[in-house]
Amino acid sequence: MKVRDLLGLAAHNLLASPLRSILCMLSVAVGTGALLLIAALGLFGQRQIGTALQTMGIGGLSVYLEERDGGAALSAALADDLADAVAGIDALMPVKAKTGSVRSGYEAVNAVFLGADERLGAVMRLEVLYGALFSAAQAAEAKPVVVVGDGLAQTFFGRTNIVGRRLRLRIGGRDGYYTVCGVVREQTAALGGALSALAPHLVYVPYGCLATRQENADQVLVQCAAQFEPDTVSEQITRYLYGYGQVGGTVRVQNISGMVDAVQDLTRMGAALFLAVGAVTLCVALIGVLCSMLSAAYEKTGEIGIFLALGAQPRDVRRLFLLQSVLLCLTGGVCGMAAAGALLHWGAALLLPGWRLSAVLLGVTALCGAAAGWLPAQRAARLDPIDAMRK
Repeated sequence: MKVRDLLGLAAHNLLASPLRSILCMLSVAVGTGALLLIAALGLFGQRQIGTALQTMGIGGLSVYLEERDGGAALSAALADDLADAVAGIDALMPVKAKTGSVRSGYEAVNAVFLGADERLGAVMRLEVLYGALFSAAQAAEAKPVVVVGDGLAQTFFGRTNIVGRRLRLRIGGRDGYYTVCGVVREQTAALGGALSALAPHLVYVPYGCLATRQENADQVLVQCAAQFEPDTVSEQITRYLYGYGQVGGTVRVQNISGMVDAVQDLTRMGAALFLAVGAVTLCVALIGVLCSMLSAAYEKTGEIGIFLALGAQPRDVRRLFLLQSVLLCLTGGVCGMAAAGALLHWGAALLLPGWRLSAVLLGVTALCGAAAGWLPAQRAARLDPIDAMRK
């Protein structure tokens, strides 16, 4: 038989039992819609965490002293010697952090000030929106310049391009006026609305504005060369600081890139777990389709016998039941995905998945429909025409 005739006959069989067909389609619609909602939530969360980690600009190695004693300090000068001595270091920058406030006019906000130099862009992945980061001359002479986030710019001036504007910074109890030389994408904003409200703004100033080159740095950020393993570079850094540097205290080297990769792996596992929960929901719906198709095969035993007696082949009967099951699941799947898509569109447009995910879910629904109809199709195709007509 032609596929067109089989499709028409399959549709006729579904319409012959409207209540059963509607209930089966409803169960598939609920399963498919739930799967789409869960997949959209999981993928959106994974995407948001990945974007947040990238916006925060973290990566490479972080070197710091723990429980410092009376030995040498992990200073900026020692960090420069470290960069020349260890071959696996691609870029390195000492960092000094202090808390304080930023004021413009009558408004003031709390902030964390990070002392950095001209290597800021090479060590941290910052998205520069306007202006530029520190130059070598500005960092060396400790010029009163500052790099701020776009969130802080919006807070004070209602716009992001504030290059050239002056801000009053209070650092360590001392006030001073600094000129904005660059605006970057706000890093704490990537943490989300609730967390970014608690986290202060990150403001970058020249390292010399916070500490001398002989003072102990809070940490040294290191970017490893591509051909070197971070663990190998970490061991070389530790040996150098204990040997040549004679630092006092316990040297700690954290692989920030490894921590970022671990977080991303956890987000992927979470998304996969969400998909597994949604798949269970769809499987429960498919069990109902299987029962419905078995019941239909039993009720239409006599019709199947007449169908075979008139010259139909067993493969035609098999195709008929498979098409009927696939058509049932596809119709329910389209309805469920349409309802879930409408819910996402009106509730949270950011969660809307791409067309590829919808196409994949529709294909999975069709395959599951074929799997659910395989057993009833095989049973119907094996019937003997004479015995079937007698029943």
